[in-house]
Amino acid sequence: MKTTVRMKFTKKGRAKYISHLDLMRCFQRCIRRAELPIAYSEGFHPHMQIVFAAALSLGFESDYEVIELGLSEQLPFEEVKSRMQAVLPEGIDISECYAPKHKMGQIAYAEYEIVLGCSDPDKLLVQWREFINQEKIIVEKKTKRGFREIDLKEFTECLSERIFDNELVLDLRLPAGSTVNVNPSLLIDEFGKNEAISFDYPKYCRKKLLCTEKTEFF
Repeated sequence: MKTTVRMKFTKKGRAKYISHLDLMRCFQRCIRRAELPIAYSEGFHPHMQIVFAAALSLGFESDYEVIELGLSEQLPFEEVKSRMQAVLPEGIDISECYAPKHKMGQIAYAEYEIVLGCSDPDKLLVQWREFINQEKIIVEKKTKRGFREIDLKEFTECLSERIFDNELVLDLRLPAGSTVNVNPSLLIDEFGKNEAISFDYPKYCRKKLLCTEKTEFF
C-alpha cells in the first residue's frame, strides 16, 4: 500500500555548500542505497516521488529542512529514518520521520538566525537598531520578470537581538511562501551598504518553517 513519509533534517558544516539541485541528487542516491521502496511517477519518464520544502540558499545552514517521500509500501518511521541516516553524507542528519500534517503549500514563513562577527558588537547593535527602525527599507529584488522594488521593513519581523561571544546574533522571521519569499541576505546586504558599518561575512541558519498562522510546519 502506497504511503507518504515526511522527514525533517539538518544541513550543517560542509553540507551547506551542497546546492539544492545536488541535494536532490544526493537524496536520490541515498534512497537507492537505503533500498527504500520508493514510489515512481507514471508516464514515459518515471521519477522518484520526492518533494523538498522551501529550497535553501547555497551557503546557508539549517536546523529545519523537510523532504517528503512517496513509498510503494508501508515501513515503520524509525526504520525509514535509520536506513536513510546510515547512508547520508556528513552534515546531513535526520531529526524526525513522521506522517505529513500540513500541505507543502501551507508554508508561509521561515525563521533565521544570523550571526555577524565584528570588533565592536555593542556599536553594531546600535547601528542595527537604527537601520531596522527606519520607516522604510527599499531594495531591488530579482524576480522572474526582472527587478522590482520592495519594502523589506514591511516583511521583516525582528524576533530578538543579542550579543554573544563578541558577535551580534539576530533572529528574524521572513516570508517564505510561494507568492512572497524574502531572502534574509537581501536585508543584511542592505544593512552592510553603509560605509560606517563593518562586520564579518554573515552566517545564516534557518531555524524553522511556519504555516500561514505562524504555527510550526509539520
